[in-house]
This record gives sequence, structure tokens and C-alpha cells, in this order.
Amino acid sequence: MKKEYSIFEIKKYLDKKEFIVKKKIKIQESGLNNLSRTFLSSLIIISFFFIAPLAINLSKEKMIFSKDYENNSIKLDRMKLFSILNKSKNTKTEQVWLNMKFNQYGVVDKDLSTLKIRMDEVPVSMAIAQAAKETGWGTSRFAQEGNALFGQWTWSGEGIKPTDAEDDSTHKVMRFKVLQASVKAYQRNLNTHSSYKDFRSARAELRDEGKKLDSMILTEYLDKYAETGKEYVKILQQIIRQNNLKDFDDAKLLPSSKDLESLI
Repeated sequence: MKKEYSIFEIKKYLDKKEFIVKKKIKIQESGLNNLSRTFLSSLIIISFFFIAPLAINLSKEKMIFSKDYENNSIKLDRMKLFSILNKSKNTKTEQVWLNMKFNQYGVVDKDLSTLKIRMDEVPVSMAIAQAAKETGWGTSRFAQEGNALFGQWTWSGEGIKPTDAEDDSTHKVMRFKVLQASVKAYQRNLNTHSSYKDFRSARAELRDEGKKLDSMILTEYLDKYAETGKEYVKILQQIIRQNNLKDFDDAKLLPSSKDLESLI
């Protein structure tokens, strides 16, 4: 049975870990000397993968659980997919759903095995570590001005120009209206982009072997996420270890009101 934590318990835990990290650990060349941890960012990431997706109203500084997104979690989608795969014949409704998911996960040839590999979770500990690294624990301009938790680039559309970018550079960091959109874009990036094919294969192998999705193993395949390659991987693993982020991989947030209980 999964452990259950209240929001206050998680915040207390993070505050305690922040104090210990500040006191005992000096992180080399990682830009994480001041661990001004953003509880909100971590909470959003955890909630996205384990409850219904969140819509964030930053102006009121509170979280809103939307019932419109209740069935859009990857876990529920994956359960539905396996239910369909176990049938000899699918209904028209199921076929429509499959076509929608083929499009969502960029499976152009409508191959079910490819969809099964792509439609899967990202370990919470890995997502938090990447968000921490990409935003300087939530202090970066991209996070504060554009809700950008994962430093994804764009060459079209709205974005934020990096101050240290070369004059002839055309890329920007993607801007999002809410944090939830940033998390969804990150999930789609890892689950569809060709650069992370090895990541998805390693994840599928863990599934086939009946093992948990281990962030320390899967981060090995994120060397293409940043220009620093293997050094980037080492930093992510360092963040996960030093902050015991794997404790959150099986966490389930308790609702703060009776209105939210049906969403968990």
C-alpha cells in the first residue's frame, strides 16, 4: 500500500531537508549553492503524476483541481490501453480513443507497441530534480516570469530570450500560462522526442522485468537533455540522492477538503 502524506507533512519534510542540505552539503559547479527550495513547484510535479492534473491560479496563490482533467492522467490512460489490448475486438468509442492517443503521443503509424512504450510515467523524483536544476530551485527568470520548469526551447511562438544567448541565436525558452502546462509539455517531450528513445526503451525494459521505474537508472538516458551531457546526468543524480527525492515516487497527496477526495 502506498504511503499517504498530507500537504503539511510534505512541506515540513522539505523544510527539514533544505536545512540539512544547506548545513552539510556544498554542491560543486552546479549553480545550486543557495537552496531556496520552491515547495509549490515540487508539489505541482508530484500532484501531476499521482492525482488529476492541476490548474494553477498564480495570482491567488492556490491550487485548483479540475474534474475536466480527472481521466487524463497517464496512469488511467495506461490502464485503459491495456484493457483495450486484451480485447479481440474494440468498440468504435475505443477506436476513437486510440486514434486520439496515437495523435497525442506522435505515433504516426498507429503501432500499439509504440504507444504502449510512450504512454508511461516519468518518475516524480526525476521530474523534481530536473525542475530544480533547470530553474535553480525555482529562482530563475524563466520559472518566475514564464512558468517554465524544464528549460524547454522553442524556435517559434512565445518564449523568453536568454540573456546570455548569442546575438545570432533564434531560440527562446518556452513560456507557459500555468505550471501545469509546463509539466505536460515536459512529459510529452520525454515520451515523444527522438532524443529520448533510449530513455523510453530503458523504462519499458524495467516494466517488462516487473521492476519499479528507478530515477537513478533512467536519468542515465537524459544526457541529450542538456549540452553538458553526462555531467548533467551526474548533477541530476546528485540532487536526487542528496534530497532523498525517491521518497516521493510512491507518495500520494491527501486532499485538503472533502471536495477533492473524489479526485484521488
